[in-house]
Amino acid sequence: MGTALDQFKESLALAVALKKLERDKFPNTPNLKQQPFVKGLRGGAAVLMVAAFEFFLRNLFEENISNLNTIPVSIDFNKLPDRMKVTTVFNGLKRVMNGPLYEEKLPKTGRINDVISAGKLLINEQIDPETFSETGSNPNGNTVKEKFKQVGIEDIFGNIKASFEVKWKNPVAHDFIKSKLDNIVRTRHVVAHTADTLNISRKSQNESFRFVKILAELLEKELQKHIKDIKKNAKK
Repeated sequence: MGTALDQFKESLALAVALKKLERDKFPNTPNLKQQPFVKGLRGGAAVLMVAAFEFFLRNLFEENISNLNTIPVSIDFNKLPDRMKVTTVFNGLKRVMNGPLYEEKLPKTGRINDVISAGKLLINEQIDPETFSETGSNPNGNTVKEKFKQVGIEDIFGNIKASFEVKWKNPVAHDFIKSKLDNIVRTRHVVAHTADTLNISRKSQNESFRFVKILAELLEKELQKHIKDIKKNAKK
C-alpha cells in the first residue's frame, strides 16, 4: 500500500466521523427539527468523501510517476507509452507556459524560471509528476479514465472490473464503476452548490463509502503494476 492510499484512508476518516455522528445521534428518518442536523452531516460527509478521493487521485499519480525518475536516468524516454510521452512533453510545457488553471497566474516574466526548469527536465529525459496530477477539481469517471490514458492504460474501468466484482461481491454492468463514481461526484456538486442533501440516504451513503474505498485500492494496484512494467520494458 502506497502513501497515497494511506493518506486517502486518513482523509476519508474525517468523512466517516461525520457519518458516524449522524448515525449515532439521529434516527434514519429524522423529524422536522432534526432534519437540518442530519442534512448538514450527510452533506458534509459527501463533500469530504469526494475531496478525499480527488486528493488521493492527484497523490496517486505524483507518487507513482516519480518512481520513474532516478539518478542517473535509467528509463529510455522513447520506450515510454506514446500517450505518456505526449502528456509529458505537451501537457508539461503547456502547464508551465499558461500557469496553473485554478490559481492566480503570475505574469509571463514570473513564469520564465518554471518554463526553463520544465525544459531541463525534458532534456534530461526526466518526467515531472505534477504534469499527470491535474484533476480539474472534478474526479469523475471521465477524469479518472483520462488520467490513466495519459500513462498508457486505455480502459482502466475495464481492467479492474473483474477484481472490483470480487471485492464488491456482486457482478456489475460494464459501465457500473464509471457511472457510480459519476453519481457520487455529482452528488457532491449538488451539495456544494445548492446545499440540497434531500436525496442522500444513509444506505446510499454507506454504499458510496464502500465503493470509493474499493475503487481507490484497485486504482492504486493497477497503476503500481503499470509503472513497474514500464520500468522493466523501458529500461536502458
